[in-house]
Amino acid sequence: MDFVKLSEQRFTAKKFDANKKIPRDDVEKLKKILQLSPSSVNSQPWVFLWGSNDNSKKRVRPAIADFNWNRIDTCSDFVVIAVRKGLDDKFQHLLLDQEIKDGRIANEEIAKQCFESRKFFIDLRERTGQTLNWESKQAYIAMTTLLYGAASLGIDSTPIEGFDEEKMDKLLNLDNYGAHSVLVVTLGYDAEDDHNRTRPKSRLEQSKIFFDRTDAPEIEQRTTI
Repeated sequence: MDFVKLSEQRFTAKKFDANKKIPRDDVEKLKKILQLSPSSVNSQPWVFLWGSNDNSKKRVRPAIADFNWNRIDTCSDFVVIAVRKGLDDKFQHLLLDQEIKDGRIANEEIAKQCFESRKFFIDLRERTGQTLNWESKQAYIAMTTLLYGAASLGIDSTPIEGFDEEKMDKLLNLDNYGAHSVLVVTLGYDAEDDHNRTRPKSRLEQSKIFFDRTDAPEIEQRTTI
């Protein structure tokens, strides 16, 4: 499907059909899509915790805000997107080893340059105390990749920020693994009575968000409310 059409048709499911389950082949495709998500300097700072049964839903439900209970209760599958609390040298070497294995790096000199370049950006965030914030931005990239990847397979989704991150970390023992939850995405097939299914998409007109020049005073003037 043309990506513009996909963008026009995709919507956030407010209620899923609990009787419809995502085929396991498609679940594997969704996992592959998440694995291939882009990230800054290929840092891949995430871990994905997948759930697909009632026990998994019940485990995370106490951390979910009550207005999102219906989405977690009726979905086919869900994923908690978490990030690592820091990217130490051991993890950076893990990334480098995989890049070498995948044929992305041709020789030792390039490997050294890649390691030092990535380490520079990671250390920069570490020195300014922005590591977790920077990693969380990467998590949002992965989430968006998943939302549109799911739509391309005819699977509906709901991105969820409405949950208690600290409680989720405790419920999933993420602290023991040096990780922190950032997002939840529920997946499945939209219910027939979901009011959001037929509502028209609404976005600001392009004239309000695109500008021919990066002239700050002009942008400020044109966007004055």
